[in-house]
Amino acid sequence: MICLTERLYVRQFEMTDLDVFAVLCADAVVLRYVGDGTPLARSEVANWIQICEQKYATRGYGTSAVFTRSDDRFIGYCGVVRAPNNDFDELVYVFHSAVWGQGFATEAATAMLDYVFSMSALADIYATIDPLNTASIGVVKKLGFEYDREEMDDLGPVAFYRLSRIQWLRLRV
Repeated sequence: MICLTERLYVRQFEMTDLDVFAVLCADAVVLRYVGDGTPLARSEVANWIQICEQKYATRGYGTSAVFTRSDDRFIGYCGVVRAPNNDFDELVYVFHSAVWGQGFATEAATAMLDYVFSMSALADIYATIDPLNTASIGVVKKLGFEYDREEMDDLGPVAFYRLSRIQWLRLRV
């Protein structure tokens, strides 16, 4: 168990999660703003779980599975990750569309940020978001992230939001 909130629990992904994780990653609506928006094949999801297991072992955190406490239902993922070509860690989260608008992203991300800042030496955590993804921008703003900049990548514009450890600690007092 990584995090426990009023309504959720967050734990490391396991290969036993492959079926439910693959369903989430096959949903084009859910993945609209994730990477290039292309759904992932089951084999890609299995590989992702293996990478998650490596990250937990080497860093102590990564992409993690999010479940409802009331019925143990898998509803999405949340984590702090470092993409291979980045020199920064970033908050990521994706949830099934059936639970959008219920505050789960904010709840899971709050717990994840508490966890990662408490067990790492990170000074900053970023969120990179498609500027059209207003719901996700709303989540990071609620969490205290501040707009940093916008850059173009191969897929189009990317808005960068930043949260410092100092900002987070001030918000949590």
